Amino acid sequence: MDDKEKLERLQDVVIEEFLAMSPEEVMGFTTPEDLESIKSNLADAIAAAGRARLARARAAAEKDARRPRLVGAAGGADALRQARGSDADFDRKLTLAARNGSASYEADQSGIEEDLDELRRWEEDGDPA
Repeated sequence: MDDKEKLERLQDVVIEEFLAMSPEEVMGFTTPEDLESIKSNLADAIAAAGRARLARARAAAEKDARRPRLVGAAGGADALRQARGSDADFDRKLTLAARNGSASYEADQSGIEEDLDELRRWEEDGDPA
């Protein structure tokens, strides 16, 4: 048996003896100040555990907030109208692309909306794309 095992056995024996004592016997080994210190240390440990749990919850919430959300087709159409209305150069390029392509704008609208939704998600996630 190595020293670590011996120490663990001694620790187990001391704990068993301590647990077998009556409250009066335990008070013979301690003072009210010691008990208050233990209570304070326990309260501090509980508060620290709570802060750590809150920090993990906040990190999980922030990670979830950056997760892409599904966007309906109506939202994509609104985003396309807003993008075209706020950027004349984009609107001109989109119109030229639609005219030069073989399909009409209406046929390609859903693809454009999907592209805009993907770009919006990249911006929300902070991607440099």
